[in-house]
Amino acid sequence: MLWLLLGLIGVAKGQITISKSSMPAAGDTIRFSTALPTDLPSSWMKNGASQSWDFSKIEAQTSELREYQSASKTPYAFYFFGQTGLKTADTIGGGPITFTNVYSFYSASNTVFKAEGLGYSYSGIPLASMYEDEDEIYQFPLQYNDSDVSTYKFTFAIPGQQLFSFKQAGKRTNVVDAWGSIKTPYKEYTDVIRVKTFVDGTDTIETQFFKQGFPRKQIIYQWLATSEKIPVMEVSGQLSATNQFVPNQVRFRDKYNGLSGGGFNPLGVEEFTSKAIAVHPNPSSDKITVSCLVPTLVPFVAPEELPVFNSVGQSFILKRLPMTENNYNTYSIEQLPSGMYWMQIWGGALRFAKD
Repeated sequence: MLWLLLGLIGVAKGQITISKSSMPAAGDTIRFSTALPTDLPSSWMKNGASQSWDFSKIEAQTSELREYQSASKTPYAFYFFGQTGLKTADTIGGGPITFTNVYSFYSASNTVFKAEGLGYSYSGIPLASMYEDEDEIYQFPLQYNDSDVSTYKFTFAIPGQQLFSFKQAGKRTNVVDAWGSIKTPYKEYTDVIRVKTFVDGTDTIETQFFKQGFPRKQIIYQWLATSEKIPVMEVSGQLSATNQFVPNQVRFRDKYNGLSGGGFNPLGVEEFTSKAIAVHPNPSSDKITVSCLVPTLVPFVAPEELPVFNSVGQSFILKRLPMTENNYNTYSIEQLPSGMYWMQIWGGALRFAKD
């Protein structure tokens, strides 16, 4: 009977519940760092009850600060009354189609934490785009073995014109597939649950000249603790053509460590952290494609020759491959040594890794 009692105590200890109180709210200031996917320990994907994960050896490459604000303290209070805003970009776009002061807005209730929409300024005018079908990021209460499925639909467009739009639509599936303890470079947490999320959707750009869709099959692993307002550890990536998970981003709750959002970024300009522009696949061993994920009046064309820099400032030139219907803004990186690289485009830095 003793072993049974001890087993029941162990299971109960792991049964933490994530609720609204563990979500970010206005006034929260939270720091996190990023690390290289190549630093991930070999057994990090293990699931099930009473697991122990050790990420303590990964090294921070960049550090960022999230400052959540009441909508009333942003330019978009009229659109998002009572919701929480997070500034995600100073500027996205370029030329005549430039958006500034970009915020994402969220709300939390006893049953759900969800994305409500996007606030942005165009020609100095505060505007907003709302989710037609809100993206339910978490559904509460969240416990081990829980699962849920939800859909989302979002359209980004400037009111009063029909020249272009950016649309997102798809399905989010959450499964709480593990619980246990975790060590990170920041601290050790004795009680966490892990949420595995599969986002199966399409991002579509429509203009008066063309329409292009970008399939998005993303998997996100998040370790949640009741004592933190963001995941204590997060590993995200894409599914390959053979349905293999390829991690491309690692983030963890952290303290101030002297790094900036650019970390070792040799370009001295701010790194893109929004979905305005992206490089994929990331990491890659042979080719990368640069994609613009905000509407433009004409198709986005990247430079024929693209300078990139490694973390010690060495420069390399990538040559754009011939443009075809299925090969658009694509560059060969076979000649690059393995490591982390930055490119400067649209006034910001974009980071990618060569396997």
